Amino acid sequence: MKKILKITGVIFIIGIIIMVIINGYVKNKYEDKIIELNKISDIKNIDAIVVLGAKVDEDKISLMLKDRLDKAVEVYNIININILNTGTKEEVKAMNNYLIDNNIDINKIKEDTKGLSTFESMKNLKETFKYKKVIIITQKYHLYRSLYIANQLGIDAYGISAKQINYSGQIFREIREILARNKDFILSIM
Repeated sequence: MKKILKITGVIFIIGIIIMVIINGYVKNKYEDKIIELNKISDIKNIDAIVVLGAKVDEDKISLMLKDRLDKAVEVYNIININILNTGTKEEVKAMNNYLIDNNIDINKIKEDTKGLSTFESMKNLKETFKYKKVIIITQKYHLYRSLYIANQLGIDAYGISAKQINYSGQIFREIREILARNKDFILSIM
C-alpha cells in the first residue's frame, strides 16, 4: 500500500511539473505579440479586430466584456477595420449593440456566433472567415492562449490587452486558464 501511495504521489508531482512547464511555454511563446496601442500602425494588412465574448446577462454585458469592447473601440478609432465579435448568440448580439451605441459603423461589425470556446473562435477565424492576420482583444491572462492557438493554426495574430482588474471570480479564471492552456497545447500537437 505504501508503494502504491508513493508511486501515485510521484505521478501527481510529475503531472504538476508538466502542467507548469506547458503553462510557462504557452505564456512565453507569443509574449512579444502582445502589443500596445501605439504599436498598431506598425502592423500592416490586418484583416480584423477580434473581440472574444464573455458573460452577458439578459443583454447586459459584464464589466469584463465592456472592457474588451472599450479597447476594441479604441483600436477601431486608430485603424478603422472590421470588428469580429465572437461568442454565443446572446453575447454577440449584446456586443454588436454596445459597439453601435459607441458609434461603430454597423457595416464594420461582423459576427461569429459559433465561437463557443477560445479554440473554436480561433479555428473559425481561419476556416470560416479566412483571416490571415488579426488583432485579438481580451484580458492579458486570456491573450496568451488565444495567441498561441491562432498562431498554431497559421494565423498571424497579435493581441491587445483589455483593461484587467480583479473581476469577481478572477482566481477561479486564472486556475481555469492554466488548465485550458495545457488542454489547448495538447490539442495543438495532436
